[in-house]
Amino acid sequence: MPAKFNRQSVLIYCACLVMLGVLGWLDYITGYELGFFVFYSAPVGIAAWKLGRWPAVVMSLLASAAWALADSLGGAKYSTQFAFYWNNGVHFASFIINAVAIARIKVELDQRRRLAAELAAVRKTLREVAGQLPACPVCGQPHQREVPVGEARRISQPTPPELADALCPSCQSGNAFGEKCQAE
Repeated sequence: MPAKFNRQSVLIYCACLVMLGVLGWLDYITGYELGFFVFYSAPVGIAAWKLGRWPAVVMSLLASAAWALADSLGGAKYSTQFAFYWNNGVHFASFIINAVAIARIKVELDQRRRLAAELAAVRKTLREVAGQLPACPVCGQPHQREVPVGEARRISQPTPPELADALCPSCQSGNAFGEKCQAE
């Protein structure tokens, strides 16, 4: 799902570009012997997490270009032009992998949170509806809504918490969910 570009998205993207510029400059002034490759993944990762896959793919391309520029201006000498392109291609591929993976993780986490919220809402509705039932859904015995003072309701078999108030005391106290109780 593409991210909507609003003011905050533009600011985040600009911050990633500034970070990329600073990293490129640091890479240039330290020379080609010290590798800054791993640090270029930070703006790519931030773009992927905050903005989505496609902005992160563009950031991956820009990170590769910044690395290549810093490497070239820093005095890196390659025996062949192929080695330069190979290194740039490998860096770009790793940035793309990071961008796609991080964006996918973010989408999955957002979906998980959304589904958890929906499940909580459905459980709440189910509890409310189950509390309104006039009879036990397992055995059909009418509910006695008043529990005598001092008598605790115990559930010995696993009962879905959403249905605990809907079951009669006999069904709650010893029968597996789905079996008829002896109260019939």
